[in-house]
Amino acid sequence: MAQETGKVNNYLQAFLQIQLMNGAAFDCLLDTGFDGALVLPRSFVEANSISIVGDETFTAAEGNEFTADMGIVEIKWLGEICAFRVLVSEVGDALIGVELFADALLEIDYKNRTVKIIK
Repeated sequence: MAQETGKVNNYLQAFLQIQLMNGAAFDCLLDTGFDGALVLPRSFVEANSISIVGDETFTAAEGNEFTADMGIVEIKWLGEICAFRVLVSEVGDALIGVELFADALLEIDYKNRTVKIIK
């Protein structure tokens, strides 16, 4: 059974680490209100030569519309190599959206401060 593990920080935010195929990794906040796959900071995108393939307009939780550059990344995810869309954040946000949990079980254990995603 393939799984990914993460942690819950002192602010009770759940994080998982995303690892690109080149080995670069980044801790991302789980955002169950974000229906996309990933948001990564521009500095990380540029440092890892992630190609921008277009842009995407989306509506944030508060109702404001934004347009962001979009790239494609290959990551190691639940025992497989997968390609996902990534939105580029200008403010340094790194988020994992529910697109990555579509076929999995998400378990957040606040008492033990652990996160598990099981396929």
